[in-house]
Amino acid sequence: MVLKIAQITDTHLFADRKTAMRGLVTWDSLGTVVAEVQAWNPDILLLTGDLAHRGEPQAYQHLIERIAPLHLPTYYIPGNHDELDILNQQFQNSPFLGDKVLQRQGWQVLLLDSTLATAQSGEGYLSEAQLEALEQSLTACSKPTVLVLHHHPVPMGIDWLDTIGVQNNQAFLDYLTRFPQVKLVLFGHVHLEFEEQYQGIQFYGTPSTCKQVLRDGASEQEAYPGFRGLRLFEDGTYQTEVIRSYPR
Repeated sequence: MVLKIAQITDTHLFADRKTAMRGLVTWDSLGTVVAEVQAWNPDILLLTGDLAHRGEPQAYQHLIERIAPLHLPTYYIPGNHDELDILNQQFQNSPFLGDKVLQRQGWQVLLLDSTLATAQSGEGYLSEAQLEALEQSLTACSKPTVLVLHHHPVPMGIDWLDTIGVQNNQAFLDYLTRFPQVKLVLFGHVHLEFEEQYQGIQFYGTPSTCKQVLRDGASEQEAYPGFRGLRLFEDGTYQTEVIRSYPR
């Protein structure tokens, strides 16, 4: 048996569905990505922050319009652009689930809140409360584990972007080495596809459903919106890929 998880991140929706961000209408681009998600046919959907660009209630309602027809159990965490109280209020009904610990198909998936209320530029932080909850979950369960957060805990190699990652990232990385069941870490925030290994743990950044951050020499394909597909197998192995929405 395999558990298929789709990660959608950084949708940046607005109250007005026609509003563009950096020249791209985020409502429209999300629609093309959701069609790709539906075709990929996952079992679970993860929304990993910056779901609304300004935290407007209507923006979250627009996200519900796009996501609810998939009829997928949908788990979510906030990003630095989100208003957590409004987000939780809007996502009270099915298919949205507030659980931050999932155990399925021999795997554990833990969702972390890396937002920082006092952030000046969108940077993140993993609070003592988050780390304590993480430790409790990892101590209680030795199943292969996926960690999910919004901010990047490893450097991207892009100077301005690395100023707004997890501010206590080294403490977090050192912490993870205590728990060999942690196999991979998924994050958003960076608006680009990323993969790197650290101390035996794989770290994956996922493209936004709207505008991307492009490295020097990036291919034309890297400019397109997308999502990450993750297959978790009962034997503790996994496969992952980025699926993009290309013009038809």
